[in-house]
Formats: sequence, structure tokens, C-alpha cells
Amino acid sequence: MQVMPIKMSTFAYQSNYIISKVKFTRIIFSTVALISLFLPTSMEAAVPGLAQRLRQGLSDCTSASDSLKVLLDVYDASENDDQATIGREVLNLAERIDNQEVIQDFILQLAVLQKKDDAALRALVIEAEKLDDRDDRKGAQLFVNVMRAINEVTYIPDSEYQKALLKYARADMIPTGDLYQDILDLYRVVIFLGKSAKNNLYLEYVTRLENMIKKLPENRYYIRNLFYTTAAITHTQNGNCKKAIEADKELLDVIGKLEKKNKEAGRQYKDYSRNYYICYRRILRNYKCLTLDEVKDYYTKCAMLAEKDKNIREDFYETGRPVVYRLMAEHRYGEAIPKIKAAIARNEDRNIHTELMQQLVEAADSVGDQKTLLEALRECNAMQQRQLEQNSEEAYRELHIRYDINNLKKENTKLEVEKRDSELRSGQKLITIVLAAMLVLAVLLMVLYRRHFNLRQQCHDLKKENERLNKYMEEMLNDGKPSGTLDLRNGTEYGKTGKTNS
Repeated sequence: MQVMPIKMSTFAYQSNYIISKVKFTRIIFSTVALISLFLPTSMEAAVPGLAQRLRQGLSDCTSASDSLKVLLDVYDASENDDQATIGREVLNLAERIDNQEVIQDFILQLAVLQKKDDAALRALVIEAEKLDDRDDRKGAQLFVNVMRAINEVTYIPDSEYQKALLKYARADMIPTGDLYQDILDLYRVVIFLGKSAKNNLYLEYVTRLENMIKKLPENRYYIRNLFYTTAAITHTQNGNCKKAIEADKELLDVIGKLEKKNKEAGRQYKDYSRNYYICYRRILRNYKCLTLDEVKDYYTKCAMLAEKDKNIREDFYETGRPVVYRLMAEHRYGEAIPKIKAAIARNEDRNIHTELMQQLVEAADSVGDQKTLLEALRECNAMQQRQLEQNSEEAYRELHIRYDINNLKKENTKLEVEKRDSELRSGQKLITIVLAAMLVLAVLLMVLYRRHFNLRQQCHDLKKENERLNKYMEEMLNDGKPSGTLDLRNGTEYGKTGKTNS
């Protein structure tokens, strides 16, 4: 009788683990897709054949710069499937005429478009060396290497996951003094920790990363967008609605600046509608932290964008989540129930499904719809059971990761202490050697001084002896008469040669 529950629990555990992996892969690629917040969407099917017609304008170009302008419009107006090929054309031409701004822009563009091709990403890291400005070069390489880390964690075997995580954690513990490299080291840890549920350990690292990214110059907007996109999704899924809204507002601010910049540059075919819509919809998803006026404002913005874009219109009216969020915020529960059911039927994201079911329970309970409430409660209970089992697994994984990282910290601290002790020992040895050398030098100086003193004394004695001998020799040569004396007999003076002066 007890075997069956154990098997069911094991099956649920395995199912949750598989679902967690699938969900993580979906989240990663959704995040990468949303990185297009700085890579605007094309006009898509709104103007069929526009890109091809624009390309025909290349035949009228008289210079490479003119051709580049046309190719940029072709790229902006192209279908997403064609953008990688056209983007490569743009990059090659920009390199030929050394247009640094376009080179940087399209290294980033291609990094997102070729996010699943590590060989292409490695080539882009090398290609970034063509950027003359050191910070531009480092920023582009940082972005591409983050794309490589996302690609790596998506496909890494489970047997290699822990080893890779600890490798990057070890690198993160050793500051390099290079802000871009330190951000990359920390970003890799965040990406690998994100493979598990977004637990407290993950949020601790995300907070560290946010503080570090704030130190980047303002023109490194693409790194900020990459981070804030991930942060907005993570905080939304963890129920941190205020932090999620803050992240999305940061994104909206940058989108506005980019839109203005590209309009001034004449990039008339760039369209940021979908990017705005994604942010507005996610902010509405966090309606519990918004005022009713704010809910109405963001809902209106979504509705206005739906009138301009076919794909947005399909999401707004058919999937209908913005409508659900507004109705729930206004406590119009009776109207919300059919909209929630329609949204559930069209939704494929597990986190959103859980939220919609909870909203359905709230709405059904508020209007006394017992049938809907009972069905929703049953599913919610089943989901909560699966979530509890998954949370237990994730809690164990977090403890295991924390344990390994703490061991790394202890090992790193031990190595630092050993290094410091070694440096101290080396310093002490050096001091001993220096002191010994100084002592030997002092002794040598004393010996030399003594010898110098003796030599001076000997020189002094020799000088005196020499003077005595000279005087003696003069007396001998003057017949014993001292030089300079007078001969009283004839009044002459004895010379130094022993003869009298006449």
C-alpha cells in the first residue's frame, strides 16, 4: 500500500525536474529574444516585399557610404529569418569603410541573431578587436561572451553543470581590476545559477551584478538592457513586483532614447512597437503594485500599439492577458472569468499558467462561481503539490551549491592566507638578507676606515720622516751647517747645495 505513493512521488519528482529544465530553456531563449529591446523588430509582414524593393536602390548608389545606408534600411525592413544574412553584409561593408558605430552595432545584432552558434559568437569576439575605442571593444566582447554563456548553460550536460558553475564561481572570487572582465565572471555565475529555480542565492548574485553594471558608462545600454530584461522576468516570476516594475521602467527609458536616436539617424524602418508592448504587458502583469490609474494608462498604451501592429493585436485580443490584468485590478471578477479561461487555453508558459489559475480562483470565489472555483482549486492544489516537491529539490540544490561555493571561498581564503604568509616569509627572508648585507657592509666600512686611518697616519709619519731626512741630507751637504745660516767670517750664506753664495 505504501509502494504506490512512493512511485508516484518519484514520477512527480522526475516530471518536475524535466519540466524545470524545459521551462529554464524556454526562459533563457525568451530572455534572449527580449534582448531585442535594443535590437528593434523589423516592419515584418506589414509591408510585403519592402526589403526587396529597397535593395534595388543599391544600383543607384555611387559610394560605399550610400550603399551602407540602403543596406541598413534593407536590414530594418527584412523578415527576422533574413536578418542574419543581411546583418553580415552590413557588418562587412561597415568594416570596409571603417564605420566604427555600425561595426559595434552589428556585432551586437549578430550576437543575438546567431545566439545558438558558438563558433559564430567566437568569431564575433575576435571581430570586436576591430573597434578602435578600448571601452567599445571591451563592451562588445562582454556582450558576445554573455551570449556564449547563455548558449553554454542551455546545452551543457547535467554531469558537467556543477563543474562549470564552480569554475566560474572561482573566477568570480578573484577580482581582476577590469570592470568588464569582473562583470563577465559574475554574469556567468548568475546565468548558471539561473538554471535552477530563482532562489535566494540567485537573487543575491543578481543584486551584486546590478550594482556592478551600474558602474558602466551610460552608452553601454546594451549590457543594461540584457541585465534588466533578465531581472524583470526573474522578479516577476518570484513575485517581487516592485523590483520587476523598476526593471521594466529602466528598459522603457532606454527604448525611448534609442528610438529618438535612430529617428535622428534616419533609420525610418525601425519599429519598437513590440518592444514597448512586451514591457507594458509585463508591468500590467504586476498590477498588484500599481495604482488603478497606472493600470489604465499601461492598458491604454497596449491597446494603442495593438491597433498599429497585427502580431500585437493577436496577442492583445486573442491571448488577452492585458485585459485580464485590468479586469482583476478593477475587481471586475465576473467579466474576468471568461477572459482568464481564454488566456489559460492559449498560454504555454508554466509560470503564467500558475498565476492565471490563482486569478481564476480569486475571481470565482469573489462572484460565488462554485463550479469554476472547485475546478480551479483542484488544479491549483495539484500544481502546489508539484511546486512543493520541486521547491524541495531546488532547496537541496541551492544548499549543495551554497556548500560548494562556501568551500571555494574557504579554499580561496586559505590560498590567500598561504600566499600572504609566503609573502611575509619571503619578506622576512629578504629583510634578514638585507640586514646581514648591511652588517657585512658596515664591518667592511669599519675595516676600510681603519685601514684608511692607518694609511693616513703612516703617510703623516712618512712625511715627517721625509722632512727629517731632507733636513739631515742638507746639513750633510752643507758640512753640517744648517741651510740659510750666515758665515760670520765672510758674511756669506750657506746655500742649499752646500756652497756659499757670493
